[in-house]
Amino acid sequence: MRIFLVIFTALLSSTAYSQSNFLWATASSAYQVEGAWQADGKGQSIWDVYTNKHQVTQAIINENQTGNLALNEYDRKQYLQDIALMKKLGINSYRFSISWTRLIPDGDGKINQAGLDHYTQFIDDLLQNGIEPMVTIYHWDFPQALAEKGGWHNPESVKWFDNYAHLIFTTYGKKVKKFITINEPYFNIFWAELAAQNIINKVSNPMAFTTESCSKEVLAAHHLMLANAKAIQTYRSLGLKGIVGVTLGLAPTLPLNDQSDADKKAAIRQDGIQNRWFLDPLFKGTYPADILRLYQQHNPSFQPSAADYTLLAANKPDFLGINYYAPSIVNEDSSMPFALNWQNNPDSIKSFNGPVRPEYLHHLLVRLKNEYGNPMMIITENGAGFGDKDDELANGSVQDNHRADYLKRHIEAAMAARKEGVNLQGYTAWSLFDNFEWFYGYTSRFGLVYINYKTQERIPKKSFLVYKDLIKKYGNK
Repeated sequence: MRIFLVIFTALLSSTAYSQSNFLWATASSAYQVEGAWQADGKGQSIWDVYTNKHQVTQAIINENQTGNLALNEYDRKQYLQDIALMKKLGINSYRFSISWTRLIPDGDGKINQAGLDHYTQFIDDLLQNGIEPMVTIYHWDFPQALAEKGGWHNPESVKWFDNYAHLIFTTYGKKVKKFITINEPYFNIFWAELAAQNIINKVSNPMAFTTESCSKEVLAAHHLMLANAKAIQTYRSLGLKGIVGVTLGLAPTLPLNDQSDADKKAAIRQDGIQNRWFLDPLFKGTYPADILRLYQQHNPSFQPSAADYTLLAANKPDFLGINYYAPSIVNEDSSMPFALNWQNNPDSIKSFNGPVRPEYLHHLLVRLKNEYGNPMMIITENGAGFGDKDDELANGSVQDNHRADYLKRHIEAAMAARKEGVNLQGYTAWSLFDNFEWFYGYTSRFGLVYINYKTQERIPKKSFLVYKDLIKKYGNK
């Protein structure tokens, strides 16, 4: 929901890692697909609590839906069938996340061997089928026991995460060559966590954020960035022959009225909050001055230390994961947080995640090349859901024409940027399967494969075949 001054040739000499094949992948996250929420010693994550105790999906979509079963991906019999679908699709990589509380039930302390063994087997099964694992260490399912100690607001969270990351690196690092530390810190902190807390606090509109509430969350976002840097430092200290990066949810920001100076300034502000606030510390070692002033105006206690900046500057990611769905269209509105009003999708045929603008994926990639040193990039999420008839199962098939067109046009845009010298080394569709989409439960479908949630039947959609053809068309170009 989440990008650069790295010289890749220097990376090669320091890690002995080589990149030869373009990655064609699909993505998932543990809470959204695994189920088995209490199996084999797993501890509770905040999302287990949100959905089972606080009923966050009811607050948004008036349904009590959980990830307790999800797609039953924890079950090996099921996931082996799904790996067979991956092979049929033709992908050479699969991005998935590890559940923190499967490995360390309380988030810190005692280790759960059953959880370690599960992912060892899953990684082996992927590799035996010619599919490279791309492992995300943290994808929003924070341990509940640590949340009760302050979560990402607690400065100890940097150490908690580093201990968890160290366990993953030492357990799987000889087999896994691509790690993503954190998925979408912006949407994790400034959207999911704020909305969940509003639901818990019984705020009538869960999405009614304020300048004050957003400003308080900047400390949590800062700890996420420090945790990322510390984990990168730990990975390199282990001498593993792979690469480690971070995934950001990035969106070019556009003014609602491009003739309005106020709207143009609003777009620059939104770009700073959503994009530069994370890109700059990753690749420049510091926060953007304009947004730092903005946050400190409303939260004067936020004062990153010299040691913080040193840690950020010394531990740039080996690659940038890019989650792109749509641009953000904003206008000046003094009644909204930071006077920013994020516009609804203006398209007549509406994608769940915003207006369909593949040209802005191209713009984003070129911008990263020109402004952030052209780091190695992997598109780690890109996809769409349109609802209505686009995901309707009829006569045993799903003709998701809008999603198929979305994929085709966005892959074309990405490949065009690559031809222009953008250091793009992979594309990942979100998602292989329809799954649990956070606050929206099972009502928003993004998959290339249709899921009958009552029977767990898998049915490849039209977009599955289109993506398969696109992989064949572009290959390693």
